[in-house]
Amino acid sequence: MKSYGRWIVVALIVVSGCTSTISSNFLIPSDSVRNISCIAVLPFKNKTQDPNAGNIMADIVSIDLMKHRNFNVMDRMEVERVLRERDIYTPDGIAPDDAAGMGIILGVQAVFAGEVTQYVYMPSSLATEGAVPTIQLSLSLIDTATGQVIWTGSGTLTPSGLLAQGTTPITDVAQKGIEDLLDSFYSSLGPGVDASSRVCWYDPNTIFSRVIVAQARQPQPPRAPQPQQQPARQQPVQQQQRIASVQRPQVQVPPAKVSILNASGNPRASMLVGVTLIKDKINVVNVSTEKYTKPTTIVYYRPDYYEQALHIARLLRKMPQLVESPTYKWDITVMIGRDLK
Repeated sequence: MKSYGRWIVVALIVVSGCTSTISSNFLIPSDSVRNISCIAVLPFKNKTQDPNAGNIMADIVSIDLMKHRNFNVMDRMEVERVLRERDIYTPDGIAPDDAAGMGIILGVQAVFAGEVTQYVYMPSSLATEGAVPTIQLSLSLIDTATGQVIWTGSGTLTPSGLLAQGTTPITDVAQKGIEDLLDSFYSSLGPGVDASSRVCWYDPNTIFSRVIVAQARQPQPPRAPQPQQQPARQQPVQQQQRIASVQRPQVQVPPAKVSILNASGNPRASMLVGVTLIKDKINVVNVSTEKYTKPTTIVYYRPDYYEQALHIARLLRKMPQLVESPTYKWDITVMIGRDLK
C-alpha cells in the first residue's frame, strides 16, 4: 500500500493520557522526506484568546522533532532572531502561504507551519470533572524549494481518565497530543538516518555581519588654481539631462531590504536566487510568487539604492535590467523572469 494519499484517523483513549482525534496525511510519497535533513518550525498562527498558545505549541513541536533526531531542527530562538532582523517576525505567526519563502530566508530545506484554533479550558458537563482543557491545531510540512505541502496533520486534544478528574494542566494535554500526532508522521517514514548532527543553515554568527552599502564619494585634494579660461559654451538642455542621468551621485544609505518576486513559472527559481543573495549577506525580507510570468528579469530599486541594486544584479547568472521605481514596498525588488528559470 502506498504511504501517501490516505488519511489516518486515530482515537486514543488512555487512562493516563488524552482523548485525541488525529488526522495525518502525506500528499506526496513519504520516501521524499528522507532527502530532507534540515528543517525549522515557524511561529504558529494563533487564533485563540490565549496570546501564548501559538508559541507554546510551536515549542512543543520543535522539542518533539529534536527528540526523534530524524532532522536537524533549527533552534526556535534562532528562527525568531533571523525573522526579527529581517523585520518580518509577527506575533500572530506566519501563514502557510508564506512558509516556503520563510524557509528560503532561514536556509532550511523544509518548514513546519501550524495554526492553533482552540486553546482553552472548557466547562465540563460532569459534576466529577473540573474544567476540561481543549486544544485544536493543524500542522503542515512544506518543501522550501517547491512550496509543495508534503504532509498535513490536525488534532483535537482533550484529557481522559484520571487526568480528566480535576483541572489538568493544558500543557500536559498539548505535549501528549503532539506526541501522538507526530508519531503518526514518524510511523510512515520508516527507519531514517540520524541527521541531528548536521548543520545546514548558514553560520548565524556571520550571516548578518556584512552589509552592502554604497561607497561615499572620497574627498579630493585641493587643486592648484588654473589660468582663467574662456567660459565653455552652454550645452543643450537635452544633453545636460542625459549627462545627469549617467553621473549618479554616490550616497551613504542603509542596507537595502530586498524582496524576491518569482515571475518565472519555476517554483525553484526563488530558492536559487534567494540562497544566492543570502549567501552574500543580502537582507532578503520577502519571497513571494507573481500571478503572471514575465519574460525577463528586472531589478527594481528605490532612489539612492542603485549601487546595491547593481551589486545584486551582478550576483545573478544573467545581468538583468535595472529600473528605478519608488512604487514597490521594499528598497529593492528582484522580479525573476523566465530567462532565469
